[in-house]
Amino acid sequence: MALSTNKDVDHYIDQELRTFQVEGTAHIYKGSLVGLASTGYAQPLAAGDPFVGIAYEEIDNTSGANGALTVRVYTLGDFGLSLSGAAITDIGRPVFASADDTLTFTGAGNSYVGIVQDFVKASEIILRIDPGHKFIKTVIHTVEDLSAGADIAARAVHGFDADGWIVCARATNQATAAAGIDNSNTCVITLATGAGTVVTETFDATTTFPGANSSVDLGSVSNVHVGSGDVMTVAVTNGATADPGPFLICVDYV
Repeated sequence: MALSTNKDVDHYIDQELRTFQVEGTAHIYKGSLVGLASTGYAQPLAAGDPFVGIAYEEIDNTSGANGALTVRVYTLGDFGLSLSGAAITDIGRPVFASADDTLTFTGAGNSYVGIVQDFVKASEIILRIDPGHKFIKTVIHTVEDLSAGADIAARAVHGFDADGWIVCARATNQATAAAGIDNSNTCVITLATGAGTVVTETFDATTTFPGANSSVDLGSVSNVHVGSGDVMTVAVTNGATADPGPFLICVDYV
């Protein structure tokens, strides 16, 4: 319905700080990584939480209900933090968190928090936080509806025009339920570059192919580096009765 009178709207001039309601029983310390619990309230980041920023202040809601207190967090900027094993060659590399005070280069099961903006010294970096995932780009390739037992040899799906890091890869089923995949007739998906395998996943009776219109992670990718001009390929190897149906390969990189 169209407006018929003037309307005042909130205008947030400061783009650096945002306020989140805090989870009941949570104690968030200043300088910690902050995530969202499954309830949607802010808490000290736990592995896999959506990352929302770095705490500007300490907030103790251990005796309060959900949303009883709020916390201000930095939602953009560069921060000096420790990251075990970091080296100068990691500039530009995506960074994840496994806890509110622990950074890692391992993506599987952890929360993406940003990139290495600069290297200070061994195991100390400048992290450029990215709670909005603005730095991540996604390659999507459609795999056609293969006949049962039909394969795809290494097929080029993307050429990189600059150095980058592969963050994760997913298979997304398109509307049709997979059929005939079991322990004797597996479906194997492999992503690779000239440097070797990026990730491979074998679907069988235990590791099931995603259902219609759903996705599954293809496995652990520890930030595989790609250079300018590198080409990424996908290969699909199906057993005699394995018929995954049409699906998408989705690869995130920075």
